[in-house]
Amino acid sequence: MWERRGLWGKAVWLLLVPLSLIFSGLVGLRNLFYSLNWRRALVLERPVISIGNLTVGGTGKTPICVWLARALEKRGLKVGILTRGYGGKRSAPIVISGNGNGALALASTEEVAAGGDEPCMMAKIYRQTVAVCEKRHLAARALLNRGDIDVFILDDGFQHRRVKRDADIVLLGNDASGWLLPAGPFREPRKVTERADFLLVTGAEKEWEPLIKSFQENACFKGEISPVLLVGYEGNQWKEYPLSLLSRNKIVAVAGIAHPERFYRILHDFEGDIVDILEFPDHHDYTLADWQRINRVGRTAEMILTTEKDIIKLARFPFAKEKLMALRVEMVVENGDMLIAALLERVQKRQTGIGRH
Repeated sequence: MWERRGLWGKAVWLLLVPLSLIFSGLVGLRNLFYSLNWRRALVLERPVISIGNLTVGGTGKTPICVWLARALEKRGLKVGILTRGYGGKRSAPIVISGNGNGALALASTEEVAAGGDEPCMMAKIYRQTVAVCEKRHLAARALLNRGDIDVFILDDGFQHRRVKRDADIVLLGNDASGWLLPAGPFREPRKVTERADFLLVTGAEKEWEPLIKSFQENACFKGEISPVLLVGYEGNQWKEYPLSLLSRNKIVAVAGIAHPERFYRILHDFEGDIVDILEFPDHHDYTLADWQRINRVGRTAEMILTTEKDIIKLARFPFAKEKLMALRVEMVVENGDMLIAALLERVQKRQTGIGRH
């Protein structure tokens, strides 16, 4: 419907356009309240770097969160990731963390249910410290109560104006149409990128060119998802395998993500023989019946391959040894060191009391 395919898609889209105009007015009114300081943002006790976008899903926010957290840790900073989790309705904060050595790093059913798959993935596979709560300032307090943090990363934070940030990174993905919900995927109009400090283009570069040209110089970057390796869960620890294992192996692809096309394309690029595809809704909570179906379909294949977000939930089920694996991808940012340097400058200014707060 968003792409207005066929007569039915166009008809439904036209019916939803008035609702999009109403939604646009409400968004504009909310932003006006913040601009006039009728609603005030809370200042956290540590510097805040926000990572967000204009649309619902599919721009690479989670890979960027991991990329940024690791880059800051390499420079000696203790990082805490603040997120609302899938659905964003958790009122009491929960802290999820890995144990640092990869052993016993499987997320519990309770952690996945309470925190969501992506926070658990960042914590258990990438060993980040993540706090989940609808009110991100409570999540920040929960992290500080457990230990010192030098900088917070606010996941999916561009629309969360309740928390002040020292830097706003906005990702621009494959959809540049500008149509707001429900007639399109945009949560805010394109013009609100004026609030951003940095833009990171992860798709549809040509469509975003006019906006990029009007943005401040040296504040626009390009990012691309790149496959790194395969990961499996064996003997109570995560194990890594080379991408070469994909070549000429029969694969059942299992995807519970919003836009799995890129996932399939990577498998094809590495000469994987996809014999079947099982698609589930984004953030799907896998059941015993799902596991039985996946196992049944996967009997004739050498590998059952999924995403890291999905393996967090699937690894609790028994699979044949080294048969269930996930594709690990990472965000590669062109001139990434320049972006990190600019962010560190803002963090240091806040730490020394010179910054905007």
